[in-house]
Amino acid sequence: MKNYFIIHGSFGNSQENWFPWLENEILRGGEKRCFNLDFPIGVNKQTYQNWEMVLDSIKRFINEDSVFFCHSISCIFLVKYCVKHNLKIGKAVFVSGFNHYLGLDEDFDDVNCTMFTNRTNEFKKLCKERVCFFSYNDPYVTLEKLQEFAEKVDARKVVVKDAGHFNKASGYTKFGELLKEI
Repeated sequence: MKNYFIIHGSFGNSQENWFPWLENEILRGGEKRCFNLDFPIGVNKQTYQNWEMVLDSIKRFINEDSVFFCHSISCIFLVKYCVKHNLKIGKAVFVSGFNHYLGLDEDFDDVNCTMFTNRTNEFKKLCKERVCFFSYNDPYVTLEKLQEFAEKVDARKVVVKDAGHFNKASGYTKFGELLKEI
């Protein structure tokens, strides 16, 4: 049985944006297991260590065929987690991924900073296939940071026109392009 994982971003949850839709699409195919996870959010709760504990609780389901769909800060969280645990996975689909301070407001930079790592190059050996989705009009992450992340993890780049941050505010309660990545 193939295992899929969906990880939300900062101040998010498993029932927002395109996450419930993707979970239903994955499970529709049968013989698959999907973990649409909720991680601690908010100041003093959203830390790498707290998120690590959540993934540790289901680590037994992660293997070299596992597929991860990550949004925003969870992209670099997964990279850091795999590198720290020398964990091999099959595929990582990153949506609006970054690895730098955004300079938006103090709360976002404060909760995101524990996720950052300078070991992104090591991830290439741990993940067979890497894909980065991003848009030129993301209101939170600059194009430079989006492209830099994709290059650091050596991912195939998929640019989607006018998709913003691929969240509900940008009209993303469904995300058809991701179906090709299942």
